[in-house]
Amino acid sequence: MSHHHPTLAELRATVQKQRHREIGNWLARRVARPTAVYGSWVAVRLGLSAHQVTLVALAASLGGAMAIGTGSRPGFVLGVALAHLGFWLDHVDGQVARWRGTAGLDGVYLDYLMHHVVNLTLGFALGFGLASGTGQPVWALAGFAIAAGWALLSLHNDCRYKAFLQRLKSASMSYRVAGGGGDRPSPPVSWPRHGLGLLSWPLYKLCEPHVVLMIMTGLAVLAGVRPPLWLFCWRLGVIVMAILAPVLGAARIARCVARGSVEAEFARWFQTCDPATPGFPAAAPFSAHRPLDSRAAGVVSPSE
Repeated sequence: MSHHHPTLAELRATVQKQRHREIGNWLARRVARPTAVYGSWVAVRLGLSAHQVTLVALAASLGGAMAIGTGSRPGFVLGVALAHLGFWLDHVDGQVARWRGTAGLDGVYLDYLMHHVVNLTLGFALGFGLASGTGQPVWALAGFAIAAGWALLSLHNDCRYKAFLQRLKSASMSYRVAGGGGDRPSPPVSWPRHGLGLLSWPLYKLCEPHVVLMIMTGLAVLAGVRPPLWLFCWRLGVIVMAILAPVLGAARIARCVARGSVEAEFARWFQTCDPATPGFPAAAPFSAHRPLDSRAAGVVSPSE
């Protein structure tokens, strides 16, 4: 086996996440991850680092937003194609990191940062493109509303973990990461059959990046075969999302605060402990290929 010239079989045996066919959205599980191995094969042979692949993914996604922002039919089709490329490369970078043994928090940080930037620019571009094509600036405001709504939905997740770190850094005791009490990654939940989730679940799904990407793909097809219908559906989609995304973002945050969800989730993830207690588990072994995938319990202590 050559580290710089691996075979596809060698890559498949090393670079995939644990349960990569079960965890995550449909587009990632069925399309992006399995095919990203080919991109990883090329990237490794070109000598690209995972960070460089991430930056290429960012450039592709931003290029897609700029193309959509032109408001033209060719620009929209090109923009959707570039958005797909960025989504695909976003799965290549992690595979390259696992192959090279460079996977770590710096790469995760850069990856998450890229997601925020892409969500903001793409959301705004969907409205700005209509403003460019129609000469009506109000569509740019709709794009801003979409970008703000998607940002709220993303920050809802990120900020609660920042709150976790604030608690951990300020605490004087040690904590044990719960072996199974926290919300570990799990297969996607199905559509609830009763309660509020019956209505809210599909609405939240509409705002997820992979669903937005598939809707944009449908619009790109219409742009090629039925231009008037494409423009009508684009306008309708922007209006719906400009209302839906901010409302859902604000509702999710308000519900989280009202229910004390952050405190409850912290209690599920972390338990106070004394490392000197007999039977306390040893630290999980470190893997240079999958340092973030370990399921073993670990210890978080502000004194270490």
